[in-house]
Amino acid sequence: MSDPVVSIILLGDPVAKGRPRFRIVQPRGRPQFVTVYTDSITAAYERALAAVAVLAMAGRKPLGVALSVTVDAFVPIPGSWSNKKRAAAAAGEIHAITRPDGDNYLKIALDGCNGIVWTDDSIIVAKQVFKRYAESPRLEISVWEFDDIGDAEPELL
Repeated sequence: MSDPVVSIILLGDPVAKGRPRFRIVQPRGRPQFVTVYTDSITAAYERALAAVAVLAMAGRKPLGVALSVTVDAFVPIPGSWSNKKRAAAAAGEIHAITRPDGDNYLKIALDGCNGIVWTDDSIIVAKQVFKRYAESPRLEISVWEFDDIGDAEPELL
């Protein structure tokens, strides 16, 4: 496999995409309505991710071709674990099967890089997410042009 077109690393505990929040607005003399917003933790993490993505793009325009994206969420190893269990987690022998779900890490990565690394996330044709324990938590995003990774159509049995 060739090297990624873009690699992005955001150090620190990865943040999963939060659920949308809803608020009822009751203006005076007008009918009430519902508005949808993103929670502050998700919004701040997306801004941090966007800033790192801008640096990774180094002045290049957003990609506009079919892309494959891999997101690696390296989550912190629980401090309450024994040294033996922590070492096993760091070696990949214990999988990070706790919440939040991996797809929420994928969603925040796609939203944070949208319009910066790619023109729109609709051009991403292959997505992969891994959730692993690590001593140094971080979120890593790797992007390839889809034709460059040698993917072939799966064989039908």
